[in-house]
Amino acid sequence: MPDNDLPLGDVKVLDITEDVAGPVCTKFLAGLGAEVIKVERPGSGDISRSAGPFPHHEPHPEKSASFLYYNTGKKSITLDLRSQTGASILRRLAQQCDILVESFPPGSMDEWGLGYSDLEQLDPALIYTSITPFGQTGPYRDYEASDLVAQAVGALMHTVGLPDKEPLKIGGNAGLYATGVSAFSATMLALHVRDIEGYGQHVDISAMETMTVTQIHASIHHQFGRIPARRESTLVRAKDGWVNPGLEVGIQEDTWKRVCELMDLPDLIDDPAFNTREARREHQQDLLTIIGEWVATRPKEWIYHTIQGLRTIAGYVATVEDLTKSEQLLSREFFQTIEHPVAGKATYPGALFSIDGGSWQHGRAPILGEHNSEILCGRLGYTSEELSDLHDLGVV
Repeated sequence: MPDNDLPLGDVKVLDITEDVAGPVCTKFLAGLGAEVIKVERPGSGDISRSAGPFPHHEPHPEKSASFLYYNTGKKSITLDLRSQTGASILRRLAQQCDILVESFPPGSMDEWGLGYSDLEQLDPALIYTSITPFGQTGPYRDYEASDLVAQAVGALMHTVGLPDKEPLKIGGNAGLYATGVSAFSATMLALHVRDIEGYGQHVDISAMETMTVTQIHASIHHQFGRIPARRESTLVRAKDGWVNPGLEVGIQEDTWKRVCELMDLPDLIDDPAFNTREARREHQQDLLTIIGEWVATRPKEWIYHTIQGLRTIAGYVATVEDLTKSEQLLSREFFQTIEHPVAGKATYPGALFSIDGGSWQHGRAPILGEHNSEILCGRLGYTSEELSDLHDLGVV
């Protein structure tokens, strides 16, 4: 019987990943109701437990904001996979699960007898997802990478930044986050195939290839002789931030008059430099200067709502504080408050999507090894004394 009535309520997942991309993938599986058993290193756990930020700048393995967010709704056990006993325990657990997600360097799991070819023999229906910087094959497969490297070698950074400046990285871990979403999507597809055809698959996720897809427009343009896209700044500074008023090119002709009246600039209506889309494109920077003078004295959200009210495109650059107050996100109950026994109460971003009837669970992140007894004793039959012995040996 399913553990819950969510879409993946009857699915069990082994999460042998660290840092960002893998935990993001399994976070979304957990959100859809899957039981996700996170396998962590004894003593230290996921590397992100030591990564900040921390409340009051005081490092604590149970208070890392990164870990708490990327691992919501999971269970935690500790296991040394490099030991024969630890590997044996994982093989037994894998036979009770539908999905295994791992993020070790290519070949590592094979060395421990835990590769796809090993586990497929035990359960041909197992879905085995591997997430690495460059994939399981190819000349780069053994190279290491960070979020910055993935964005760089995938050519995404080539499209970000002003043409006369150095390329820029998208902030945070956007590249690894996108890789995690890619892994989640591919794993869901493999699960769908398994449910229909009855067999599992090895899903091979490459961060480099994910980044290459995100800039695919530039690759396509290059084939047709067009210089790959680089950012053109159409942002102007408002009274309290930055906006893209959307008036410089894309506005339809029948709206141009109302826009000019809104800015109290009736002379622009018939100005040959601006009265057609082609003219506005040709004189874009001049128009942005004019618009900037009007925008500078007004709040960014007022500009956004007012111009959107004319049924044309506009936007503003939201800060994190803006997001937490966004009427749109609050209306859709995007943010959720979750209580953690050590870290306390915090507000977390919600699901990527919603399905009619409610389809997402918002559980807290686990304490390191919190579910050792439940999983190892309750499901694999170890006694409390045996579990204690495994702990003393450093296996758990």
